[in-house]
Amino acid sequence: MMLLTLHAVRLLGFADTLEVAARFSLDSHLVESRLIDAGVNGFVSRSTFAGTSGWSLSSQGRAENERLLAEELDRAGARGMVLAVHDDFADFNTGVVSACSAIQLQSPATQDAMDVLMGALASWRPLEARLIGLLPRFEGYSERLLRSLKQAAEDPVWVTATDRDSFHRAWFELHEDLIATLGIQRA
Repeated sequence: MMLLTLHAVRLLGFADTLEVAARFSLDSHLVESRLIDAGVNGFVSRSTFAGTSGWSLSSQGRAENERLLAEELDRAGARGMVLAVHDDFADFNTGVVSACSAIQLQSPATQDAMDVLMGALASWRPLEARLIGLLPRFEGYSERLLRSLKQAAEDPVWVTATDRDSFHRAWFELHEDLIATLGIQRA
């Protein structure tokens, strides 16, 4: 439970207790207790910014999260598979980053950029299926990405907005999840 609690804070960056609990469908009362314990241990801190309160990971918390992720990876015997998935992901991540940047600079989004995002989702789906066999916490990214693309058909802000579960936000979180799991730095 501590692994998923710390990992949710890491992936979300700054989130209240309910958001942390919702990230991995955990009981909010148990998560609150884990967050308080994590705060006592110096792993997280609670602060208020612009009228919003939430939790964020400390450098000690990041190190503890990485330790717990490494243990999980070793227990599952999944390091080689996650490395291979990360390599495949990296092949189309550059295109997603470029497409999101182009969409942020142009309104409305070009069809070429949207095609890149749809292609990335199609490429990600089988990789997610491979991952969740050994690391079930990866389940759901495809659904989130697809949901955001469907929303973007009606409102293009769903591609890159930071105030909702946009394609870019879910993709960024997925990338962070992969590199955190492997204990590597974002390239």
